[in-house]
Amino acid sequence: MMQEYPSLVWHLKNTQLFEDLSEEELEQLSRITPYKRFKAGEVIYRMEDPADALYFIREGMVKISMYFPNGKEMILALFGKYDAFGELLLLPSERRPNQAEAVMDTTLIVLPEADFQRLLTQQPKIAMKFIQVMSTNLWQAQTRFAEVGAFDAPGRLANLLLRLAHDFGKPGERGTVIDLNLTQQDLSKMIGATRETVSHCLARLLEYGAVRRRRSPITVDTAKLQKFLDESGN
Repeated sequence: MMQEYPSLVWHLKNTQLFEDLSEEELEQLSRITPYKRFKAGEVIYRMEDPADALYFIREGMVKISMYFPNGKEMILALFGKYDAFGELLLLPSERRPNQAEAVMDTTLIVLPEADFQRLLTQQPKIAMKFIQVMSTNLWQAQTRFAEVGAFDAPGRLANLLLRLAHDFGKPGERGTVIDLNLTQQDLSKMIGATRETVSHCLARLLEYGAVRRRRSPITVDTAKLQKFLDESGN
């Protein structure tokens, strides 16, 4: 059963893109941004679908993936509450270059592309915020790409777990709990490795003390993860 949420205006105010808008401007925006709910595992949009909306996560989690002709999937990012995704709708092709899927039951705020284009024209400060969001996402993508060349599989996994702990972790008795229901197969798709390799890497990090529990929910020691990475770079 879906829980009750604060108002749409309140939620829009808590997103980076619209945090500087006035109450009146947020009220106007709320009239063109309907909710849409997706069950866990439901696809929000597929590769090559029309890029016709920008999405904001009100509750839940979304994974962004790319699929290749050989059938393999690469998970590019995970987004949680207050995050925006689908920002590549301004690409000239106007087609989605990736796929978005709900990881758990998720409620989204949907801003149609035409309304978003109009908003960017009318509100230059939103255009600047949008550039910041896109720049942050680009920087994060470049960082992940660089990690592939700079670290072996254990290092890439340690980097990923450190990032997930920072973005989604919660304090637990034995460390930081990453309760995202991620399987070893999911982790392998996020670091470009096989499931068997991820299993071996988790065992190594467990032995080192950087991972306290390797089954979902994964529990990590962030200080030891960082120490592992520092030693890997030497």
